[in-house]
Amino acid sequence: MPLIPRAVQHQLLRHKPPKAVVLYGPRRAGKTTLLREIVKGREAAWFDGDNPDDVHNRLNMPSQASVRTFLLNNNPVVMGEAQRVPGIGLLIKRLVDANALLQRPVDIYAAGASSFDLASGVRESAPGRIVEVNVWPFSSAELAASSSWGKVLQDIETRIVFGMYPEVCMDPESAKANLINHCSALLFKDVFELGGIRCRSKFERLVQHLACNIGNVINDDALGRACGLSRATVADYIRLLEQCFIVKTCPSYARRVRNELKKSKKIYFCDTGIRNAILKRFEPLTTRADAGALWENFFFMERVKYHSLQQDFADIYFWRTAGQAAGKIDFVEVVDGRMQAFECKLSPKAKARPSLTFKRAYPECPVETVTPADLYKVWQTGQGDQA
Repeated sequence: MPLIPRAVQHQLLRHKPPKAVVLYGPRRAGKTTLLREIVKGREAAWFDGDNPDDVHNRLNMPSQASVRTFLLNNNPVVMGEAQRVPGIGLLIKRLVDANALLQRPVDIYAAGASSFDLASGVRESAPGRIVEVNVWPFSSAELAASSSWGKVLQDIETRIVFGMYPEVCMDPESAKANLINHCSALLFKDVFELGGIRCRSKFERLVQHLACNIGNVINDDALGRACGLSRATVADYIRLLEQCFIVKTCPSYARRVRNELKKSKKIYFCDTGIRNAILKRFEPLTTRADAGALWENFFFMERVKYHSLQQDFADIYFWRTAGQAAGKIDFVEVVDGRMQAFECKLSPKAKARPSLTFKRAYPECPVETVTPADLYKVWQTGQGDQA
C-alpha cells in the first residue's frame, strides 16, 4: 500500500529555523515516517535516544564551540525518542541558541512518544525556542485524501473497532495481532520506565476500568476503591496515561446552570483500537453493547485531530446536569468564545434532542447530530446536521 500523506506535514514545512520543531504523539503513530518524508533527499543526521552511543557520545557537546561545530556538520538534525536523552531541554536550548548565530541555520527536529518528561524538560529549559506539533494516528480525512470518502465510510465500522494506527490501516489482515502485540510490548513502556509506577497490577486494573467506562463520567474515588488505589494515585496515573498519549480527558462544561456538573470528567482513549486491544474485544460494531460509546470515543478523537490541524486552540467538553431530570450533551466545543455542541448517534436517521435546560442556558449554541454515515461533513465543514 502506498504511503499515506500526513496532513500535519504542512505545519512542519511552514516552520523555519533557528527554532527546533518538537513532535509529540503516541508510539507508532507515524512520527519517524513523517520526519523521513520531511528530510527526504537531504543527508540528515539521525540520533536515537534509545541508543547509548548517541546519548553519551554523539550528543555530548561540552562547549558552545562544539555545539556550533555539530550544527555545521549536521543538517538537518533529527532526534528520535528524545525524551530519553538526559537534559534534552538544555540540549535543545544550546542547539537553538547556537543555531540563531549561524548564517544558515539548520533544521532541528525532536520527536518523543511521551510528553511528560520531554515536555517539562523542554518547556522549562528552552522557552520560546521550540515549535510543538502533535502527531496522532491517521484521521478519517487523511484516509479519504488517499482514497475517497466513499471508501472511508464503507470501512467506518471496521475503523471504529480497530482504530486508526498506521500499521492497522495499512495492514488490516494483521490488525488484531498488531494491536495486541503493541499493547503488551510498547503501550505502557514510557509510563513504567519514566512514571514511577509502583504497582503494575493495580495500574493495569485501572486501565481496564477506564477502557470499560469510555463515555461515562469518571469518579477518582470510585476508581480508587475498585483498583485498591488512593484518589490521588488514580489522578496521577490518569495524568501519566494522558501525557503518554494513551487516554485523553474530556472535562465538564459548567457556566450558567446551578446543577451543572462542574468538576467531572470523562476519559476517552486516543485510539479505539488500543482500547479494544486492552479488553481483547474485536467483535463487529453491529453486535456490540458498547457500540454507542465506541462511536462517541472515535468521534471525540476525530475532533481532537481536526482542531490540532486547525491550530485553533479549541476546548472540548461534555455537558450534564445533576438530578432526576438530568440533561446531557455529548460534546461542547469552544473556539474563541464561540460554542458548538454535538450529539453522537449511530443511526443515520437519529436526531439530537437537547434538553430545554441547555437550549435556554445557551441559546447561541447550535447542537449538531453526528453519525458514522456523515462523518465526512464534520471534516469538510466542521458541522453535521443541525438538530
